Amino acid sequence: MKSIHPTQLHPPSPRPERRKIKGFAASAISFLAALGLAEAAPLKLDFASNALNTASGWTPVTGITLGDTMVNITGAGGTSYNFTFNHVACWDNGQAGQPLTRSGFYNFGQLGNNHDFTLSGLNAGQSVKLYASAGWDGNGKGGYVLFGDNAPTGVKAQTVGNPGTAPTLANLTYIGTAIANGSGVVTGSLNGSDGVGTASEGQVGGFLFFPAPIITASAGANGSITPTGAVEVPGGDDKSFTITANSGYHVADVLVDGASVGAVTNYTFSAVEVNHTISASFAVNTSTHTITASAGAHGSISPSGSVTVNHGVNSPFTITPEAGYHVADVLVDGASVGAVTNYTFTNVVANHTVNVSFALNSYSITASAGAHGSISPAGTSSVSHGSSLQYTFTPDPGYQVAEVFVDNVPVSSLDAYSFDEVTANHTISATFDNRTRLYLDFTNVGGNSVSTWTPVYANYVADTAAATASDINGLGYAFSINHVGAYDNGRAWEPMIRSGFYTFGPAANANDHTFTLTGLNAGQTVTLYASAAWDGNAAGGYVVFGDSGANGVKAQTVGEPSAVPVLANMTVIGTATADGSGTVTGSLHGRTGVNTNLEGQVGGFVFAINPGGTSVSPYAAWSTAPPNSLSGNAALPASDPDGDGVSNLMEFALNGSPITGASSGRSHGRVAYIDGTSDVLTLTIAVRENAVFSPSGNRMVSAPVDGVTYTVEASASLGTWGDRAVTEVTGDDASLIQSEFPAPDAGWVYKTFRTAGNAGTNAHGFIRAGVQ
Repeated sequence: MKSIHPTQLHPPSPRPERRKIKGFAASAISFLAALGLAEAAPLKLDFASNALNTASGWTPVTGITLGDTMVNITGAGGTSYNFTFNHVACWDNGQAGQPLTRSGFYNFGQLGNNHDFTLSGLNAGQSVKLYASAGWDGNGKGGYVLFGDNAPTGVKAQTVGNPGTAPTLANLTYIGTAIANGSGVVTGSLNGSDGVGTASEGQVGGFLFFPAPIITASAGANGSITPTGAVEVPGGDDKSFTITANSGYHVADVLVDGASVGAVTNYTFSAVEVNHTISASFAVNTSTHTITASAGAHGSISPSGSVTVNHGVNSPFTITPEAGYHVADVLVDGASVGAVTNYTFTNVVANHTVNVSFALNSYSITASAGAHGSISPAGTSSVSHGSSLQYTFTPDPGYQVAEVFVDNVPVSSLDAYSFDEVTANHTISATFDNRTRLYLDFTNVGGNSVSTWTPVYANYVADTAAATASDINGLGYAFSINHVGAYDNGRAWEPMIRSGFYTFGPAANANDHTFTLTGLNAGQTVTLYASAAWDGNAAGGYVVFGDSGANGVKAQTVGEPSAVPVLANMTVIGTATADGSGTVTGSLHGRTGVNTNLEGQVGGFVFAINPGGTSVSPYAAWSTAPPNSLSGNAALPASDPDGDGVSNLMEFALNGSPITGASSGRSHGRVAYIDGTSDVLTLTIAVRENAVFSPSGNRMVSAPVDGVTYTVEASASLGTWGDRAVTEVTGDDASLIQSEFPAPDAGWVYKTFRTAGNAGTNAHGFIRAGVQ
């Protein structure tokens, strides 16, 4: 290496300080160029087939998905480095939130191919550290990597913690350190996940090469700096330098990268990543002065004590509070200079004092509440460092806590929230509403459901004709969704975004994926919220509901939901109004739009039901809901839309059909053997299941039930009804008669009635049922 006389770095002619610093910086750059030193910088390579999903600040290195790739990149990441990688293929699931651990290269062909990689463009003899992460499925698929000093067994690439989208060295495995050959090249290889030389697939999500930076250290006349010259520093390490003046001289100034750091005798570069310069200059001793530096409790000043300073030099001091404390005041020669953390005595010509005091930090927590509720304590509260403060939320009568946000991030704790060991300012807010909420978590049979949510199960990757939930929260609501399958990867801590329903047999199979919510009031409004499923937002299906419009809204997951997600983690789909039967409907579609073939997935629904609407009578629900689906005048009780001469009300009361044209309800008359008497005239009718009859003169009349009243009466001649007594038949006689007839539908039961006497005592007899 060529030596350069210090006078080249420090021209002997005097000049102003500003020009001196500029002159040194220019000389330092020339010095590096003369040495031929490459600029050291970490090189971050993210292996993926989709360059859009790359870790923040990393350079994408793309390959052929599931195919043999020879990677050859020049000027990698905008540096002077070149990177090659032989016989690798690429996996990538498009997971932008986990780029390094959910995608990556693997050893294509395993033992059948070599999987060497090289990095060139280094200085000859320069050391390079390599860090790596596992790929695709995280640590399970991390391949063994041979590099530098780890031969022959290699080191398995592992991912530490959750790297997110901006990984750090702490998330990667240290593989080893290699020394560049005379051509400035280092080499390595990828091997199987079971070890070097095994026929197993190995995967890496990314490499971080850390070439050793060079710190160029020099000293002017009358002193020295140790170490000196071009000092290689293992990438990311600290490096300290000691500046020593000759006898009769003192340090005049130290320049780091061309900027003065004062007349220090020691300087440390921390976590070195790039090249630096450091240079010291010296001056002859004249007179000295003493600066007495002291600090109170909970902090320090450096240097401290009695500090000897040469006449005319600058003397900097650094003030550092303990964690949780701050500088309260700095007194220089007894006068306050404020709560500064650095102070420099310039051109010292006399003795001085500097004294520092510290105080415990306090932080503010600002609390607010929306309408219809309160938060306690409200307003802005002061909290000392390390202390705690709990908040409670109180909704007004008839309301509930809707959302709680801490520092603008939703939390699942809706009763109370505690800030523990406070170390920063915070905000907390609560909102309230009076909507009934139904939480539905879609998962496969036996899968992981969100705590406190109602699971709606479907078959795993198979068509479920109708997945349902009944009497949700014990409130009488029922939900059904058609033709769905279920994914679930068993991640209990991410239930809503890692499992869910999908459109089984998309549009190509002409399967409908409609869903219904029943049990509402007629005219009641419902807002639907939805989350994405399986792989998060990428797989969220489009949902059509209410006023969402024909194009629907894509279900997305907002933020990072906890085990108990809140509305703020979900997408607002739309608001619908219940029909006359108290029903709302919608449909699930593909992830790229309505009626597209690419499957769409949802992790869960939340129906938020507003108060109001009109109670739905059993008759209204029966007439307007499928299969009857009557509307307008055709749905009126007195109407006869099928033209069979029987009103809708009579069809409803007697379990008939208003749309078949051939039904007058389930009623059966016959002569039967009753209580030991033969030839008794009976009438069996289907009535609403809660109907209770009692005598009213000779008639049997029911109490009002589901909006109707039944009357059963008899006549001897058809001229006068009610002239012959009617009673209800019960027990075995009734059971025997009713067993001969088709069973009524759910919601109806049979009742059997008889006239007094029998055919032997009554020449004529008639019996009938009516409703009103």
